Amino acid sequence: MTQRTILIILAFIVSIAATAQKTNPYHFHINGVKDTTVYLANYYGERLYYADTAKADKNGNFSFKRVEKKKEGKFAVVLPGPKYFEIIIADGEDIKMETDTVDLVMNMKVIKSENNRVMFDYMRFLSAKRIERDQLIKELEENDGKPEITSRLKTRYNELNVEVAASQNDLFVKYANLFSVKEIKMSVDIEPPSELHADRDKAYQYYKQHYFDNIDLSDDRVVNTPIFHTKLVNFLNKTLIQDPDSIVQNFRRLSVKLPKGSEVYKYTVHYTTYNFETSKIMGMDKVFVYMVDNFYKGDDAFWMDEEKLKSIREKANSKRFTLIGMRAPELTLADTAGNWISTHRDIKNKYTLLYFYDPDCGHCKKETPKLVEMFQRYKGDLAIYAVSADNGKKWNKFIRDNKMSFYNVSIPPDAYKDADYATTLITSGKTTYQSLKYHEAFDVFSTPKIILLDANKIIKAKDIGVEQIPDIISRLEDLQIK
Repeated sequence: MTQRTILIILAFIVSIAATAQKTNPYHFHINGVKDTTVYLANYYGERLYYADTAKADKNGNFSFKRVEKKKEGKFAVVLPGPKYFEIIIADGEDIKMETDTVDLVMNMKVIKSENNRVMFDYMRFLSAKRIERDQLIKELEENDGKPEITSRLKTRYNELNVEVAASQNDLFVKYANLFSVKEIKMSVDIEPPSELHADRDKAYQYYKQHYFDNIDLSDDRVVNTPIFHTKLVNFLNKTLIQDPDSIVQNFRRLSVKLPKGSEVYKYTVHYTTYNFETSKIMGMDKVFVYMVDNFYKGDDAFWMDEEKLKSIREKANSKRFTLIGMRAPELTLADTAGNWISTHRDIKNKYTLLYFYDPDCGHCKKETPKLVEMFQRYKGDLAIYAVSADNGKKWNKFIRDNKMSFYNVSIPPDAYKDADYATTLITSGKTTYQSLKYHEAFDVFSTPKIILLDANKIIKAKDIGVEQIPDIISRLEDLQIK
């Protein structure tokens, strides 16, 4: 390759870089960064995703290409280290900013972009107020027991809160159309009217009903910020009483405010569904089933293909017969002597505990002896209906070894192998289709699984450990006394 050819190639590269600098609308100069790769990452909910890559030159200059309008929101410029600072890309603005690696935020100069100028000014204002607040808290602790000093400090503390609120309200009026101000407003909690402060219940009801007032639910860009995700999580898991019926009622009110077909609708519905599908709190699968029944039909879940829709509906169907508060399906299976025993017709105890297990299951081997011991404490009031996945020699040995002196049942081997025999059992009234398909009817896809029923076969608890049973029964007894 000749020297002339090399010079031409270098000139071409320089030309491309210069063109990129002219056409890319987001420009940055960062002292302390040179000859390295930097990244632009976009938020979707709480997570960051890489959106663009650039090369910082020897002077710390780099730029990124324009972002689609639907992707506008909060972004992060990611530097080696890694270090990063957040910016707003919105309202079609071009951006020009300068800073250094000593302090990316406090040394930031916003040359072009009203959104970012307002945001960084607000961040510096808040930082100064936080420093003063922390100092006041320290002085209050140091002067505990000195009323003259603490009174003055408390007055200043209250003045700080007033100053922050006044600054926020000024922003909300003066820059109402800027997305950065919409984001700031999202972070501000709703304050109940002063006349409600004395009544905690009324103040709570107001706060709950107006929780999303500071969020523009008609603006899809709000999901491209971590604040919206945080607010949604807090609403579902902390603001609302953790009772499935209460959550369903409150989500129904929220859902009418969500524009159908929007990203806000999609994000809110999807996250709420996932949140309660995976909840560790007993009974929250009732919310999951409600979500699937009401928001995953027709074209409502427009972001899901038919295969995923089918899967989530099947999952809801597997749970709908064993929701807390429902009457459990009748379960009729055969004991070791071939006698068919029904949970509803043959068991009259105050409580019935359904225990689904597998003799080969390691956890079942640990839990079963605890169950046998606990059973002695409640004999008479409690019946245990133990359903084994095995129906042969292992089953019988497991019963003997663990001295399981309660109802021990399983599906007869022939009912597994012979469809005609299974049909005869059902049509003759010996058992039911749901009993022979108990894995689906009772959502038994791992063992051991425990479901506690009352005298009317209403489901009171499920998916619990043996050690939790005494406490649950005690609470149920207390409720009956009251």
